[in-house]
Amino acid sequence: MPNTAARRARRSAVRLTILGFLGLLVTPAGQAAEGPIRIGLSITETGPYSPPAVFELQGYKLAVARINAAGGLLGRPVELVAYDDQGNPSTAVQLYQKLLTDDRVDLLVSPYQTDLTSAVAPIVNRAKKVMPSLAANTEAFSGRFPYLLQAMTQTTRYMIPVIDLAAAKGYQTIALLVQDTQFPQQLAAGVRAEAARRGLRIVFDETFAPTMTDFSALVLKAGASHPDMIVGATYLADSEGIMRAAKSQKIGAKMFAFSIGPVEPEFQKGLGDTADGVFGTTLYFPTLKTAGNAEFVQAFTAMFGRAPDYHAAVAYASLNVLAAAVSTVGSLDQTKIRDTLLATTAPTVAGEFHLDKTGIQIGYTSYALQWQHGKQELVWPADQQTAAPSLPHPAW
Repeated sequence: MPNTAARRARRSAVRLTILGFLGLLVTPAGQAAEGPIRIGLSITETGPYSPPAVFELQGYKLAVARINAAGGLLGRPVELVAYDDQGNPSTAVQLYQKLLTDDRVDLLVSPYQTDLTSAVAPIVNRAKKVMPSLAANTEAFSGRFPYLLQAMTQTTRYMIPVIDLAAAKGYQTIALLVQDTQFPQQLAAGVRAEAARRGLRIVFDETFAPTMTDFSALVLKAGASHPDMIVGATYLADSEGIMRAAKSQKIGAKMFAFSIGPVEPEFQKGLGDTADGVFGTTLYFPTLKTAGNAEFVQAFTAMFGRAPDYHAAVAYASLNVLAAAVSTVGSLDQTKIRDTLLATTAPTVAGEFHLDKTGIQIGYTSYALQWQHGKQELVWPADQQTAAPSLPHPAW
């Protein structure tokens, strides 16, 4: 590892370079001495996990566009090479192998979702290619795959603001519904730990298959425990299914909160008025006063016709941080890029990017949002809110 003085100098260089990519410092366009720098990834453009993944892809695309508008990278234009993995881990493995051996990309960024990142991690690491990864689970970043670096908030920290808000309201009991895949399982572990720390009791705790579509029996069992809160460690489709089942069976709780689902515009489109009052956790919000965020929101909306969500923001931040590290190193030397990223503390639209010595993200945080009158509002913590939280959830 570099010494303290070297780490400090590298952090300053990366911070300055990132501010340049955010449009606060513009460098002249260089002459492209070679072909484009190619950045490869697979992403879930089709399938049940596609809504957040498409936001992620759009965040990458905007970052590439803005980097090229500022003169490119190392005097060369940047090009994104992306394939649809359809949310299938084995397909993602094949595609990353193709990116490495056939396309011979210069840099990598990650697919959407922990299961896919875990699947491609071994081949990426064997190739000694740095991959800033939008996987929130921490196992891949604990020394096992040293070329993977976590570029978003840790899974176990996602639901902290929701639990904090519930505790502040005096709620005491939680029914926990957990999809049986990697990310929801680790998120549920974080809910259990934070609930215990804040003195809340888990009175119902059950997993369900990712293929489940009828949640009636599960929600009925959860409701029988008479919880103050129903919390779902979920994705979009299952969070919608749980809310439909809760409404149809008139399951009462003071608070409904889910991961992933309520963040997406499709949540309200799919549920209509049933979405109102539901809480979600997010790693970003368009109103945050983070570095370059106003410009990011404006550029993203102009390019894609909608406001960014947190998947777009962390992808955009991830690629900007990677590009800044490449610029600081002055080459595509993967080990030097990795070491520079490990030494980086830098402002981004998603907050402060900062890794521990193994590559786990310790800088980013999370927030609670709520659907109110057909619109997302940031409701916790109080100093960041766009509206006060509306509680308890009204009776059906």
